Amino acid sequence: MKKKKPLKSRRVTREETRKESERAELEQIRRLLALPMHKRTHFLRVRLPGGGSAL
Repeated sequence: MKKKKPLKSRRVTREETRKESERAELEQIRRLLALPMHKRTHFLRVRLPGGGSAL
């Protein structure tokens, strides 16, 4: 039978995971905002039938 971790230890691990997740999310946002506008909004562009694209 496996030993269970104490409840306090699990709670601490969950807190650490949440904090790391928030930090990673902020880092990703900052990294993406540092890119030029055309690289940040490429997914908004729609291809037009005659060639070219539009927002």
